Amino acid sequence: MKKQLAFILLALVSLSCSNQSDNSTQEEFDFSYTVDTVMIDSGDGFFYLKRGLGLAALTPDQKQLVNFNPEAAEMEMIDLEELNLADRMKMEKEGPQGTGNPRNLTISSDGNFFFSSFMDIRVFNAQLDSMKLYKIRSQKFEGLNSDESLSQDYQLSPDGKYVFVPYGSEKYKKADTGIAVVALEDFQLKKIPMDLWERSQAHIRTFLQDGKPVSWTNEFVYADPIGNQLLLSSHNFNEVYILDLTSDSISHKVFQSKFTQDCKRIPAKTTTDSPEEMRSLMLSSTEQVEFSKFYYDDHHDNFWRFSRELDRKIGDSTDFKNVTTIFDKNLNQLHEEVTPISFYGFKFFKDGKLWSYVNVDDELGFAVFTFDFKQL
Repeated sequence: MKKQLAFILLALVSLSCSNQSDNSTQEEFDFSYTVDTVMIDSGDGFFYLKRGLGLAALTPDQKQLVNFNPEAAEMEMIDLEELNLADRMKMEKEGPQGTGNPRNLTISSDGNFFFSSFMDIRVFNAQLDSMKLYKIRSQKFEGLNSDESLSQDYQLSPDGKYVFVPYGSEKYKKADTGIAVVALEDFQLKKIPMDLWERSQAHIRTFLQDGKPVSWTNEFVYADPIGNQLLLSSHNFNEVYILDLTSDSISHKVFQSKFTQDCKRIPAKTTTDSPEEMRSLMLSSTEQVEFSKFYYDDHHDNFWRFSRELDRKIGDSTDFKNVTTIFDKNLNQLHEEVTPISFYGFKFFKDGKLWSYVNVDDELGFAVFTFDFKQL
């Protein structure tokens, strides 16, 4: 199956809800792309797609995609050169070599496999025959105050030596106060305070029963380790904090978009005891702008980000526009464009091309975007 389309457009000047400007270049820009839909041959079996590749990771050489099936405790080794299933590797769910119940799979630059759950991180060597268990949640860290604890969102450094995890007060509804850098070798912890979680707190919608909270929306912060940097951003704001891991210094960039708002509106009402009103509050949030994490293209040495916002609404029908934004290696905004690239879904860059997961009749496929762009 193959589809192709190409466009050439000029760069557009953009506006920010905060009227702040980063160091974005605002020059004319040539931008075009083609897209091919490729299918992956699963042989006699089926790929595990219930989580939409939510437990998948790219190998360091970018030649394989490893997809973990938690129901069968099985690794699906997908050959991205031959576009087929290369192997299935059976794992154990429990026991000394067990994977547990992972939320994320990460493969470090030296080929080790990291299975992260709510409670721990399990590290397998490249041959998958040896495992180390790190119980993060039960570990006592000297760097934390008595009323502080770590969150459950673990991100690994590319070399697998450090864990990045939010920290903050243990009190209910108190926002996290920063990001902690934890060395897996000796559990030394370093705190980096910042206000991104506190700013996101204003967007939480809460449903009450008998005056007590029973459910609420999830306001999350992306933590994307790239080389010796950690990019911290929110789905609510068109900006990024850049943590230099060698110096612990933080820089902050605020971007501007021509096509979308640059931040979500803080809701006038954030709590309700009405299920109907809670659904309305949540719907209002999903119709506002959403920003993805940052994706690094090591072939072109630049960053990409995807966003979406309601374009028009006619009756019960809604139409969203998807926007692709390109940044240089220093996170200066170069260009933005309305494209068919979805804000949602598993994505990665390989050899300068964007691979975006698509489910085609419950079979594994990718929309592969080839870009051609330059400043004029």
